[in-house]
Amino acid sequence: MKKTLLSLLLIAATASVAAHADDKIKVGFANRTLNGAFFNGLTEYMKIHAQERGYTLVTTDARGDLNKQISDVEDMISQGINYLVLNPQDPEAGLRITQIAKRANIPTVILDSDISLEAPVITRVQANNAKNNIAIGEFAVEQFGNKPMNCVLISGNQGNLVGEARRSNFIRGVMEAQLRKYNQTNLTIVSQGWGNWDQQGGLKAMEDIVVAQGNKINCVYSEMDDMALGAILSLKGANKLQDVKVYAHDGYKKGLEAIERGDLQATAANNPDTLTATVLDIIGKYQAGSKEFPDYVYTPTVLVTKDNVKKVYDPKSLF
Repeated sequence: MKKTLLSLLLIAATASVAAHADDKIKVGFANRTLNGAFFNGLTEYMKIHAQERGYTLVTTDARGDLNKQISDVEDMISQGINYLVLNPQDPEAGLRITQIAKRANIPTVILDSDISLEAPVITRVQANNAKNNIAIGEFAVEQFGNKPMNCVLISGNQGNLVGEARRSNFIRGVMEAQLRKYNQTNLTIVSQGWGNWDQQGGLKAMEDIVVAQGNKINCVYSEMDDMALGAILSLKGANKLQDVKVYAHDGYKKGLEAIERGDLQATAANNPDTLTATVLDIIGKYQAGSKEFPDYVYTPTVLVTKDNVKKVYDPKSLF
């Protein structure tokens, strides 16, 4: 009788473990690309934080193709994911993807990139692009004073809402600071180039603008550190970096090293480690029963300049 009872208890315990394993949360992360340090950082930190929480993680790389991203998500849904984390390649395609997930009863969190408020999502997790880039613009005015700023914009891709928010708030920060201090604005946007969110793209965009604009440029704003590093290489190659101040966004480790060298003047934190941990914390809260979240959840604003770069720099960071 005792042996039979012990056997039953062992069977029950085994069944409980198996049921728990079957109930393990499976998260799908549909990344827009892996072409660039930031996007690689998102995927790698997502793996780390999912493992910490005991989640099963499925990751995909859309390679900058919105149709592939739709196909990626449909494939993850067929694999039985419980939650979708989406870094949308395109706002319109992103909206379609969230509607596909909703029909499959899969809650979605948007990571880094933005999407329409009509999208059926839990929330959108991103850096505070308004505060960050206003701060960068204000810092640029501290450096330029009342001298004219003839700026080039190095942008990611057309139609990207985050890129638009970054550049428009940099411009806002510059102009508001100039108005406060000098009662007039003195900013000219000389040109805009498209760098496709990576260093090679930033290099090519800057090369084309340098050829076209010659000596008009004294300021570059890049929507991403990696593109800024490409722009810096182009300016160095043209022997013009000493005459141009470069500003960017993301807080990339190599960008911070460029600040220490004096090649880059300022950036702001958009840390994949913090972003992915925040996303998975939100999924944990949702799974535990919380259903009320704001439209946006922002990571902390940190302006990085030569004054504080040594405190912010982490040589062990993946990004």
